[in-house]
Parts: sequence; C-alpha cells; structure tokens
Amino acid sequence: MSYTMLWEPKGVYKHFAGFLSFQEYARSQEEVLGDSRVDDIRYVINDLLDIEGYAVAPEQAEYAAAFNRASALSNPRIRIAYVTNDKRLALLVKVVGALSAYELRVFPSLAEARSWACEGSSA
Repeated sequence: MSYTMLWEPKGVYKHFAGFLSFQEYARSQEEVLGDSRVDDIRYVINDLLDIEGYAVAPEQAEYAAAFNRASALSNPRIRIAYVTNDKRLALLVKVVGALSAYELRVFPSLAEARSWACEGSSA
C-alpha cells in the first residue's frame, strides 16, 4: 500500500492506493496530527477510491478515533472526509465518527468531499 499526502493552504489531502493496512493509515494520521501545521488546518481528505482492499478491525478504528482527541484540544475545527464507494468501509467510518473528536463524513466523490471539507474555510 502506498499513500501520498499534499498539504494545502487550509488542509491536507491524502490519497491511498493498493491494500490499506491499519498501520499504514495510522502512520498517515500521525504524520498529520503530529505536524506543527495541524493547528492551522480546517480539513483532512482521505481519498480511498483507489484502494484494492483493507484490513482495519473495529477496535483499531476506535483507537484511531481516540488518537485524535489530543490534537482536537488545540484545533477542534478540523473536518475529516473519507472518499469511498465501499459500503462496509463507509459504515465503519460512520460508527467510529461517533467516537471521534472531529466531524467525520463519507462521500462517494472527491468533489463532494472537498466541497464539504472546505465549507467555511477560504481554501
């Protein structure tokens, strides 16, 4: 699995391809939330349209939601969008969203995700 990350003026765009493991996703999350620029961003877009499969257990997803609580203390305004057409993955994101300190939403297209993520920011 591989991912690319692009820091934008008001957020971060992450594109995932291949097989997505929890460890790989967690690493991308740590890179964003551990960066000093996180205090100034308004969104993170996780583009999962090109993944070929994934291995994320519900307890791992819950851990990912809990992990972001510390960064939410310094920047509670971040919106996190997931772009996927995989119904099971979308359901997992929605369930975990209830535990997240950030607002999470799932979208079927990058354009819809970007529109929502950028609402209210001048990105």
